[in-house]
Amino acid sequence: MHNLYRILNSEINENFFNYEILFSDKNHPIFQAHFPENSLLPAFLQIDIASNLLEKKVILIKKAKFINPILPNDKIKFEINNKNNSFLVITKKDNQKCSKFTFVTE
Repeated sequence: MHNLYRILNSEINENFFNYEILFSDKNHPIFQAHFPENSLLPAFLQIDIASNLLEKKVILIKKAKFINPILPNDKIKFEINNKNNSFLVITKKDNQKCSKFTFVTE
């Protein structure tokens, strides 16, 4: 995931984490592989990115719904709520939900 995204802003409170990130262009190897003519971020990487932002290891994915694609050069908000190491993540692009998932960490 090297150079896949850049953190633009972050807000961290006790149980709430808010990150705004900018994805790289379509020439990044991830976007080239998925898919060369219609680049989009693989859904599983949204979970990986959230766990990386939190510096946590995911041990269980409870729910996951991917609604709208994340494309190269997109600016995405990751809104993350923590309740006893169960994290609810909502991703948004232009205030439209891209995904919603819940995972448990160690």
